[in-house]
Amino acid sequence: MKTSSINLRLSYWFPRRRFELDFPLVFWFAGLWLYLKSFLYLCYVYMMGIEPPPYSTSVLLEMIYFGAAMLPSLMLGAGLWQERKWAFVPAILFLGLDTPVLLLHVLRLAEAGFLDSGLTKMLELGSLVLNVVSIGWLMGYRASSSSRKNALTK
Repeated sequence: MKTSSINLRLSYWFPRRRFELDFPLVFWFAGLWLYLKSFLYLCYVYMMGIEPPPYSTSVLLEMIYFGAAMLPSLMLGAGLWQERKWAFVPAILFLGLDTPVLLLHVLRLAEAGFLDSGLTKMLELGSLVLNVVSIGWLMGYRASSSSRKNALTK
């Protein structure tokens, strides 16, 4: 009985359908990115928290934002992997809000000299690129699916 309930919980977060050939790649990519983003937020909050206080206002605001955005990111990733209609537009809006915040975070790190490391630079700028790619791909998928629906109704 316990094994089946564990399998049910795992199938919610990691549905088998995502490995089928007809599963939309855009949902797979954006869902995975949102899952990873929730873990990335946890890392951001942890790394900012180990700096000695007092924290600047921008660091406090980033900590609050990243802490608050962990759960929505995780839920939107699960929603996209399950192909839920409710997750599609909120994922676009979430990534649209997140990209400027992440850009300000990267600019703050660059100003403080933390982007001198090649690995840090790649991870921070890569996050921005993955956000933009996810938004663009989700919006393109929505536009193409709505045009297919319009073509079918004509």
